[in-house]
Amino acid sequence: MLERLLVAGTVIALLTVAIALGRRWYEARNARIEVRLRQSVPAIAGAGRAVAPRIVYFTTRTCVVCKAQQEPAMAALRQRVQDLVVERHDAVEERSLADEYGVLSVPTTAVYDRQGQLVTVNRGFTPAAVLLAQVEGTEPSLEGGAEMSSEPVAPR
Repeated sequence: MLERLLVAGTVIALLTVAIALGRRWYEARNARIEVRLRQSVPAIAGAGRAVAPRIVYFTTRTCVVCKAQQEPAMAALRQRVQDLVVERHDAVEERSLADEYGVLSVPTTAVYDRQGQLVTVNRGFTPAAVLLAQVEGTEPSLEGGAEMSSEPVAPR
């Protein structure tokens, strides 16, 4: 009986360590990708020019979350930010571009601000209010359900 407990304890400890190491690797990988993407975009800030905010959006033909949640969130964001540019890419068909952005799951969105600088890369569904805050450089409002969903964001 004691041997079984020791084996079970050892297996649990090894799994815990493996999960912790996997998470560290994933976070470090994402940080390296974001640093590389930030360095690859020439800085427009200081040149006195503003550009349209941009979202590089990765999806696939079979992504249910993309169709049911992310697409309506993008539509709501387009209504709020008139000059927003959304670049929609299929992560399977454009594998090299998806690899450049470190896409492992869809939806994935890379948000660029009005200076052309990468703000962040969101992995998974990102609500319209969060995308809006990232584009505007503010904190997302966590008040109310509709603003944090894929429903249209009400003007303030």
